[in-house]
This record gives sequence, structure tokens and C-alpha cells, in this order.
Amino acid sequence: MREPKKTEEKPAAVEEAQLIENIRKSMEKDQYYLLCQYAISIVEAKAKIIDEQLSMKYGREIMRSVSGRVKSPESIYAKLMRKELPADLETAGKKLNDLVGVRIVCLFLDDVYEIAEILKKQRDVTLVKEKDYIAKPKKNGYMSLHLIVDIPIYFGDNFQSKRVEIQIRTLAMDFWSVLEYQLMYKKNLSGAEKIGKELKNYSEEVANLDQKMMKLRNKIDKI
Repeated sequence: MREPKKTEEKPAAVEEAQLIENIRKSMEKDQYYLLCQYAISIVEAKAKIIDEQLSMKYGREIMRSVSGRVKSPESIYAKLMRKELPADLETAGKKLNDLVGVRIVCLFLDDVYEIAEILKKQRDVTLVKEKDYIAKPKKNGYMSLHLIVDIPIYFGDNFQSKRVEIQIRTLAMDFWSVLEYQLMYKKNLSGAEKIGKELKNYSEEVANLDQKMMKLRNKIDKI
């Protein structure tokens, strides 16, 4: 009897860990993290200036927070797998737009769009793509305005463009998004579909609340 052919493939968990480690090592080369942080710092500085200008213009608080992050090797791997792409940093750089992200959280809905318009008019900001998940929320109810932009990075005598995903949302949208992630990160939990539908309903309530609060603010401004 012929013996079954021995497989040389690694167990899935071991292979996954190795691919993630390969991405991590690639990110540690060529000053990757430093360049990403430079891009984040540039966008954060722009946001701070915009916040100060609009706060003076309207005499009220505009932005509640501005934060940046570099996508982790684990998150890069997971997204590449979902898109059925090769699990390496080179592919991620070509196919993923959110390796570097900056989130701007403001108080009112109309501020979201005014901030976005000011950013798009910046001469050194190149708009690649705009995704309005406020006008058209994702299926799960997620709402935010995304600007995919290229930011110029000057490092010594070298120049390169760094892609950044800027998320602009209201405080209410951010509250919903954080809770949705905390409640739904275990996708295989019992009753996930029912919980997902309930969360989507709450997202619609958040959208209505944002509209009501903006109208209330306008009434107060007229007094």
C-alpha cells in the first residue's frame, strides 16, 4: 500500500504568525515608522490651525480631539487576508489606503464638512479619494467622512509622498463607532446578527441627534 504523501505545509496558525512577523520586520526598515509619524504630525498641525481659525470665526469649540495611528502588522495582515491579497508590506502599500490614519472628532455635523473643505484646499494636500459615510453610511451603520490624501514628506535630501486616511466625524458618531467595535469585535458571538441590527438602529438615532443638535445650536446663535 502506498503511504500517504507527507505535507510540507506549516500549520495555519504558525504560517499566520510568520507572515505577520515578516510584515513587522519590513515596517522596521527604511525608517517606515518615522516617516509615518511625520505624515501624522503634518496633518495634526494642519488640523490644529484649522481648529484655531474656526474657533475664532464662530466663537465656540470646534474640534474635540485629533489623533493619529500607524496600522499594526496584525491589522495589515487581517485586511490583506479579507481582500485576498498577498500578505506583505509592499502589497499593503500599493493596495491599502489606511496604513496611516488621522481622526478628527468635532462637535457638530456642519463642522465636519467645513473642515474637510479647508483641508482639500491646502496646496500641499493631494486628494486621492473621498468617501462620505455620513451621506451614505456603511451597512453596519458606521458614519464618518473619509479623505484619502497624499502628504509630501521631506526627509533630508529625499522627498516622498505618504498616503494618509483622514477620518472626520462628530462626537456622537465617534461614540457609536467605539462602542460598536467593543461590542462586535468577536464576530462569532451568539446573537451577533440581532445585536448588529440593534446597533444599526442606534446609528440612525445618532444621525438624527446630530441634526437636532445642529439646529438647536443655530437657534441659540440667533438669540
